[in-house]
Amino acid sequence: MTLAAAAASLFASPAFAAQVTVQDPGGDAANRGLDITRVTVRNLDHSVVVKVRFVESVRGDLIVSIDPRRARGLRLVSEYRPGGQTNNAVIAGAFTDKGGSEEPKTLACRGFRVNWRSDAPVATVRMPSRCLHGGDYGAIRFAVLTERGGDSDYTPETRSGASRWIPRG
Repeated sequence: MTLAAAAASLFASPAFAAQVTVQDPGGDAANRGLDITRVTVRNLDHSVVVKVRFVESVRGDLIVSIDPRRARGLRLVSEYRPGGQTNNAVIAGAFTDKGGSEEPKTLACRGFRVNWRSDAPVATVRMPSRCLHGGDYGAIRFAVLTERGGDSDYTPETRSGASRWIPRG
C-alpha cells in the first residue's frame, strides 16, 4: 500500500468524522439563562454528538436543531433543572424547515441521551443516527438555542441561522 493510500484511509475512518465548532461570546444571554460559549457537533456514522459549553450551569432549556440536506430535520430538547429532574425529548422539525403550522410531534428515539456534567457547565447530547430518517442521511447543519422564560442565547449567528454543512463520518 502506498503512503498516499494509507494516509487517505486514515482520514476516511469514522474516528476522523467531520465536526464543526462554533464559539459564542459569553455575557450575551438574556433572561439569566444558559449562556452558550462553545458548541461542537460531530456527525459520526452511528450518532450525532453535540457538546455545548456554557458560562455556568443554570436552569434553562437547551434546543439543538439538526437539519439534514433536502429533508425534514428535528430538535433535540433538554429541559435542565439543576438539582431537579431534567426532561429530554426529540421533536420533529428543525429551525430551518419550511412547512405548515402543524403541532410539534415528539418522536421516539431509543438511545437518545443528554448528560449534564455536575462539575463543569457542559451538556453532551447524543442522538443515534437511526433517529434521523432511519439513519439514511449525509451532511447535516445545526443551530443551538437556549430558553428561560423566552429566548436566552442562539448560535451560530449566520445569515442562514445555521452552521455550515458537516459531512457524515
